[in-house]
Amino acid sequence: MSESIIKCEGLNKWYGSIQALKDVSIDIKKGEAVGLVGDNGAGKSTFIKILSGVHKADSGKIYFNGNLIKNHFELLKDDIGIIFQDHYLISELNIFDNIKLKSNDTTKIENILDYFEMTDFKLKYPNQLSNGQKQRVCVARSLVNNPKLLIADEPTSYLDKENAKLVIDLILNSSKKFNLSTIIASHDISFRPLFDKSYTLDNKSIKEC
Repeated sequence: MSESIIKCEGLNKWYGSIQALKDVSIDIKKGEAVGLVGDNGAGKSTFIKILSGVHKADSGKIYFNGNLIKNHFELLKDDIGIIFQDHYLISELNIFDNIKLKSNDTTKIENILDYFEMTDFKLKYPNQLSNGQKQRVCVARSLVNNPKLLIADEPTSYLDKENAKLVIDLILNSSKKFNLSTIIASHDISFRPLFDKSYTLDNKSIKEC
């Protein structure tokens, strides 16, 4: 049986009197590509933000590589790569320097830009790129430190159907290339056949679909 890369047990999250997640448990194996699909507002982004350490669950446990997570910050430096719904590229920095905020290893940056065929873009600024190109930069940035787990929160929100499919394929192919586990949250259920497993949030709880 494959080992877990990330495992959640009984996660609950409240925002005031509103419960966003209810007793969420999931076990994602090493090398798996997992989709979290469903309508906007179902709790996907809340769950993703808890997995990535942006928010904290009110109760429950999260294990990474078999170890209880006590400090998400340490994992985010190297072990977990994140692609957010928004690009979070600094407009005053060129693409190379935006990626450098994640890693000071210039050789790694050059290699990842070369892999994504973006070497010609490295001195350009975010406002000089299309939304599709910006998202490619975000994928490259998330992978520059060779993480073990890649988490993407609605990575195709600002893209048309054609570019959305290209970005999802790029993420999944890159995950296979670098032997990563991947979690992608998306409201677009047409991507479901591309994943090894798919889950949805229903009545604040998670279930396989």
